[in-house]
Amino acid sequence: MFNSAGLMEFLTVLGAFVGTLTATLMLLTPMFRSIKSLNTKLDTFFRDWEGTPASPGRDAVPGVMERLNKLDGELSKNSGKSVKDAVTRIEKRMEEGNKKFDELEVRIKNIEAKLGL
Repeated sequence: MFNSAGLMEFLTVLGAFVGTLTATLMLLTPMFRSIKSLNTKLDTFFRDWEGTPASPGRDAVPGVMERLNKLDGELSKNSGKSVKDAVTRIEKRMEEGNKKFDELEVRIKNIEAKLGL
């Protein structure tokens, strides 16, 4: 079927094919790993972006847009329960307190002046 020259030629072609296939796989393996790593990172990003539903033993995790809407609501005035409303109330009380301290300072200086201190 094969003479020795034909066998040598077949083995040479087979060796070249195996060598080429091995070199190709060696070059493509890091690329496939990079693609797999990128795919994992993108999957994690999109899961965080979209949120995840509740599952047995785990609470639902809201997506980025839902969390941003919640933060936006906290930073906007609403029925008095937002962070912005609380800061406004605190700021108003601080201003009132500062006015009272200023008035007390004036009154104390007047008292000291009358006492000759």
